[in-house]
Amino acid sequence: MNIGGIGVVGAGISGLTLALRLQQLGVDVTLYAESTADEMRQARLPNTVVRMKHTRARERALGCEHFAFDGTLAHTATIFIKGEPPLEFRGMLDDPFHAVDFRLLLPAFLDDFTTRGGRLVVTGFSPGATDIDAWSVNHELIVVAAGRRSVTELFPRDESRSPYDRPQRRLLSGLYTGISHAGFGYNVSPGVSETFQLPMWTRHGLVAAMLIEAVPGGPMEAITRLPYEEDPQTFNRTLEKLLSEHAPQVAERIKSDSFGLIGPDDLLQGAISPVVRKPVAKLPTGKVALAIGDAWITNDPITGQGANLGSHCAWVAAEAIAAGGPYDERFAHAVADLMWQVAGPVTEWSNAFLQPPAAHVIRLFAAAASDQSVADLFANLFSDPVPAWALLSDPAKVDSLLTSRTRP
Repeated sequence: MNIGGIGVVGAGISGLTLALRLQQLGVDVTLYAESTADEMRQARLPNTVVRMKHTRARERALGCEHFAFDGTLAHTATIFIKGEPPLEFRGMLDDPFHAVDFRLLLPAFLDDFTTRGGRLVVTGFSPGATDIDAWSVNHELIVVAAGRRSVTELFPRDESRSPYDRPQRRLLSGLYTGISHAGFGYNVSPGVSETFQLPMWTRHGLVAAMLIEAVPGGPMEAITRLPYEEDPQTFNRTLEKLLSEHAPQVAERIKSDSFGLIGPDDLLQGAISPVVRKPVAKLPTGKVALAIGDAWITNDPITGQGANLGSHCAWVAAEAIAAGGPYDERFAHAVADLMWQVAGPVTEWSNAFLQPPAAHVIRLFAAAASDQSVADLFANLFSDPVPAWALLSDPAKVDSLLTSRTRP
């Protein structure tokens, strides 16, 4: 078999964005996916992702805007920080956040790719390094965007960019009924948990999506380990009680008589070890493999940037590939350097927010609680992570901003 062109391994948001953009740019591309679109629609909940301004703009540019129904767009972001006294503010978003169950969105992207003539190979398994090597014979370059075995075998941990060697949070991600919708919510209980909540369009219709990031050893960790199927009622009541104690901005919108997880396939419990891997591998065939998306970087979702970063890096890679080869190690490292210009700030921001907030960030929170313009600015930082981290990492910039807002 002599296919040629570019091979893309993985049909997550990174792999699909890359394949669709290469297709749009006239580059010959083959997409290797573990599952068919129909199988993806029937799978277990993979995440609770919110897509922001630039990600949605890329999807529109690809002609792949889906499920943008009334009610699925969050026009505000409410931040609540538990304390004595608590801090709370609501910012208006310049461009709404959009949340769609990836069991609907990714199959829609895959259908877009194949309907437009894209070449799809359904593997039925998660590939290893030997599979990637074998497939690379047929391509000028192979880009790995997913694959549990191939990732660890081909792309070793980059110690210089990976400060954590274990999970910093226990995670609970799920879809629920019985919560009234009120835009995007980010609740912080210092030393205990962070809770994201927003409306999401799913195969069940419009429901409440929630991600809980529990500090290991804290009072919220238990719910990330509590089995649901053994006793759904106990799970739901325990969760409601913990939310009332540690995420009151969410709990106050719960209707106890109807609150609960939709079903066992709509729940994820586990943990993520944040890691950056070496992005380039020389294969036995002599070809090169380039890692993007989760194959390259796995950040804790504490800043909500995972899918948005994957989309952005895929776009950067597609533009570089479309400009032409040779697709050798030098080329792959140059692409990785371009992607790191975006990924570096996101990774540093995500890792920093796993620690207690710095004093200047607390000052920014306090100002946002009393000044609507600062509240709006902070809410929109999520959509622009590079300038966001440039601000949040620099006490002088934060203080200069706050001083400028208080001048008469």
